[in-house]
Amino acid sequence: MKKVLIVEDQKEIREILEVVFSKELGFESVTYAIDGLEGYAEAYLQKFDLICSDYTMPFCNGGEMVTAIRTKSGINHNTPVIFVSAFVSEFVGLLSGLENTYFVEKPIDFKRLHRYVKMATLK
Repeated sequence: MKKVLIVEDQKEIREILEVVFSKELGFESVTYAIDGLEGYAEAYLQKFDLICSDYTMPFCNGGEMVTAIRTKSGINHNTPVIFVSAFVSEFVGLLSGLENTYFVEKPIDFKRLHRYVKMATLK
């Protein structure tokens, strides 16, 4: 069963991503988190095939969440991550230091998102 964790503070975007991942990309299980702290907790508790995260969120941003997941050994240490965010400038340094990490700019280019999901989950 393919499982995705969606970490996004905007309800409308979470709902759109749920449709894309479940109906278009075939993920049987979709788990939500509304900020990086909740996303980190979910990633600690269960194994995912993919993590899709916004960058700018309250309490803990997506970059901090993914860095914590990657630097601490755990079940999602090597899980692919796709960031979906409008803040391109903040990713220059972050992406270069993280393996198996992709970026899709908002507004979302769904063809690019589909391509990155396929690339990330074929490994």
